Amino acid sequence: MNSKLLVVLLLGLSSYNCIGFLLPKDKQNQSSFLQSFLGIFMGSSANVRSVSAEVGPSGGTLSASDGSFSFEIPAGALSETKVITVSKNVTPNGSIPTEYGSSSPVFKFEPEGLKFLKPAYLTINYEQGRMPETGIEERSVGMYYVKDDSTLEKMKKVSVDYAANTMKVEVVHFSFGVALNIQIWLVSSGIITNPNPVSNIADRVIEELANYADYGYASPSEYFQANAGILGPFLAELVDVLGTDPVTAAFPNADFDGDGAPNFEDPMVPSLGPVITVNSISAPYVSTVSGSILATEIQWRSSKTGTYSIRKNAADCNSGTALYSGSVTANVNQISGTILASSLNLGTNALRICVTSSGVTGFGVANVTRDDTAPGVTILPSGGNYGAIQSVVMNCSDTGGAGCSKVIYTTNGTTPSFGANCSVGVGTEYTASVPTPNQTSTTFKVRTCDRAGNQSVVFSESYTVDTVVPTITINSVLPSTYLKNDQVATISWKSDKAGNYHLKLGATCASGSALSGTNVTGTVAANETVVSEIPVASFGSEGNKTVVVCVANLVGTNGSSSVNYTVDHSSPVITASVDNGTYTGPQTLTISCEDLYSGCHEVIYTVNGTSPSFDANGSIQNGQLYTGSIITPNNAVLQYRFLAKDHAGNVSTELVRNFTIGELIPRFTSFDVPGVAIATTIDETAKTITILVNKTTTSEYNVTYTVENASSVILTNSLPSQIPFQQNDSIPVIWDYTRKLVNELTLMSPTGNSVNYKIFTIGFDLRINTPPTSTFSTKTSANIQINGWFSENVKFRIESIHGNVDLTQCVRMPYGEEIQYHICHNISLFPNPNGYYLDFVVTDVAPYKSYKVQKATKLIGTKNGVGFENGEIPYCILHYPTSMNVQVGATATESNWIYSRVYYPNVTNNLIDNTLISGEIGYGPQGTDPRTNEGWRYFAMTFNPTTLIDNPNNSEYAGKFKFQPYTSVNTYSYVARFSIDGGLNYTYCDTNGNGSDYFTYGQIYPELQFSPNLLGTLNLTN
Repeated sequence: MNSKLLVVLLLGLSSYNCIGFLLPKDKQNQSSFLQSFLGIFMGSSANVRSVSAEVGPSGGTLSASDGSFSFEIPAGALSETKVITVSKNVTPNGSIPTEYGSSSPVFKFEPEGLKFLKPAYLTINYEQGRMPETGIEERSVGMYYVKDDSTLEKMKKVSVDYAANTMKVEVVHFSFGVALNIQIWLVSSGIITNPNPVSNIADRVIEELANYADYGYASPSEYFQANAGILGPFLAELVDVLGTDPVTAAFPNADFDGDGAPNFEDPMVPSLGPVITVNSISAPYVSTVSGSILATEIQWRSSKTGTYSIRKNAADCNSGTALYSGSVTANVNQISGTILASSLNLGTNALRICVTSSGVTGFGVANVTRDDTAPGVTILPSGGNYGAIQSVVMNCSDTGGAGCSKVIYTTNGTTPSFGANCSVGVGTEYTASVPTPNQTSTTFKVRTCDRAGNQSVVFSESYTVDTVVPTITINSVLPSTYLKNDQVATISWKSDKAGNYHLKLGATCASGSALSGTNVTGTVAANETVVSEIPVASFGSEGNKTVVVCVANLVGTNGSSSVNYTVDHSSPVITASVDNGTYTGPQTLTISCEDLYSGCHEVIYTVNGTSPSFDANGSIQNGQLYTGSIITPNNAVLQYRFLAKDHAGNVSTELVRNFTIGELIPRFTSFDVPGVAIATTIDETAKTITILVNKTTTSEYNVTYTVENASSVILTNSLPSQIPFQQNDSIPVIWDYTRKLVNELTLMSPTGNSVNYKIFTIGFDLRINTPPTSTFSTKTSANIQINGWFSENVKFRIESIHGNVDLTQCVRMPYGEEIQYHICHNISLFPNPNGYYLDFVVTDVAPYKSYKVQKATKLIGTKNGVGFENGEIPYCILHYPTSMNVQVGATATESNWIYSRVYYPNVTNNLIDNTLISGEIGYGPQGTDPRTNEGWRYFAMTFNPTTLIDNPNNSEYAGKFKFQPYTSVNTYSYVARFSIDGGLNYTYCDTNGNGSDYFTYGQIYPELQFSPNLLGTLNLTN
């Protein structure tokens, strides 16, 4: 049968109750019947039996050896280990109400008062006794807690096997428990005639019929008709004892007799008195607590007209306290009036409605429970930090009798609150377990309300839940994973999740030790780049080290990523396989490098005498990478310098190896005369050095050179004294069209070999020869004469801003072996009245040099008479002397000083030199125009500051003619000229003056024109 098993906990102590029954007269003297009847209530005389066991959080099961019961405690029901005892055949502290019959022994569950975190399960065998199989009495079998005040509390039924007479129920706490069923047959048999217990049994039958759906019936009528054989006599006995049928009255619209007419029109057993029907109770549960349900009202009706009273605490219609009274009309709904909770007793109050009609009293009972106790709640699990999402369960409990109505909660920080009659004000009604939000902290605030309207205080639990572990990304590691003294390990990293971070030295976040530095602890935002800096001293001793970057989520679970370092404070050590020394043949030089911690990274070396070095970044600054054994060259003096670096950047001590190998032949590898040399040709076959030089007024110049296989350079003419010729010593320099021997040098090698070199100079000259009928700058072609030191395969080229020309029509004109020049015919020029410079490019073969001579020559323009705003000189004059005699002969000769004066606005001054102005004196064939004739030779003038001058705005320049030995005797003209544009254009000055200027006497002279007839006269004599 699908009955409900009810377990009752007995709380408290009370004396045994004695229950009396009225037996049929014909049975009172039959001892066999009485003995059988009493056995129903007394049970057997077997001794109390107990089963005990220790049960912990993992759960367990206790079973009776005779199979009469088993008790299962699931995993998670207990938080700690307890000694669980189940005893049967015990005597409860409270009494079992008369209307119930025992279907099992009384059980006691210990330790008393224990509450489970989740329900345990009790399975028992119940006794069939006199109950018809699967009838209403068997279906009413349930388990109850028996409280110390003799009230009952139902347990939740799980299952019933009516054929096997077993049932399974949930046990949520410990006390006394017993299986009970309704004693219908005691009323039907006339055994119980006391109206009070008879009325109570009627109430239990009403409750059972109301649960028709639990047993698969469609209505109370169907359930009643299935048990008509039991309930028909029961109703008749009710009318006999009570004068009315409260069961039929409880279901006015049902049809117990199945004749199609509802009970209120056609009751199965007509009542002797009025039938009272309770239609509704406005509040079955009330409380005196402010804010709760403080009062109730009962709506009822009577089947007959008469007088009524509503009584509390009444065993019948003549006892108790009358709350309301008056007259009633048949079948008219009545309202009781307000019944205050304060007028009722705590617990269940049976309000008896009594109606008397024609001397017969009928009654009905309305039960109202007063509950002044606030409900509670158990929130599971307890608050805390969790790495998994939790399902929060809120179990409501109410001990006042009304039972829980609602549980509400908030998670947004607000306080949950109820409105009237437990309506939800602020918050959400709890209906099922609530998952905690992830990756945040959440406080659950919970409040409960029972059916009497009592509200609990606010309960709260806070949960921090984070199931996501941060992922750490290492962006960069600087300077590298190898560290040396005084370095700082720099780790750039980020986390995909915000949290507190710390960097530790060790394998894990838990076992590592704290590090010191910048950004080694703190708080990081999601995807924020953090640059952590750790001084190498924080790593401690040398060796392999691990830095782990740890970021904790909200509950302290760390995500991590690590960087492996090698700390190395020691420098590498290098050794060579060959010692310093002199060797007859090439040597195989092998370098070995050793480093204890980080290992050797690279070895570099030099062979030019300089020290190898690394820059601040560890790159090779000077030297080359050593990749394997070196085979030394033969016939050489060698110095190898080695330097090693380990992976941490520590640098070794420099290792130097000096070798003299084989027979060494010394030689010059370069020879230069800065300031005068255009190119130098070293002829190793002839052992000569020829220096091509510009025109110069200085007789000696310092020399720079490089040598190979030479231990010393000496002056040959000093042998055997061996006077050294050192860097920046000077040699004579002669500019001449022929090659001149100026010195001899001898190179000595470490192996005693010597080589003599002869040093020559030869002048460089580039001349443009054009007919004397016009100025250079307007010619379209010319012959070019080149003097120098060239090979037979030389190629020439001139370049200018107006165009470039390759000189192809050239003829080599050697004069013996010591002079050579080239004549290049009909070379195209670019006419330009302003004149222009020409660069000279030489392309030659070894050992001759290829080079470019900037502004090697120029095509000169003349701006006389054009106007000084276009660049000509406004005024100049060949001042003094206007004629001179010079004796020439076998030696070089100089003339006396020749003076010329010049004026240019804002440039010239009698005392201040200005390099914008340049001046020359020149001589040429008498009677020719120096502006157009190519036979004139010019010499530079220098500024001559003086106060003996006609105008302080004029400048005076002075110069001398220089004559080579054996210059031809003749009479020449001479002239002065000045340029403002670096010599591209000249203004020529005669003895009468060219231009106009203020003379010292204050006269303004008219414009003067240059005349070739007013030049100075130069007589060269022997």
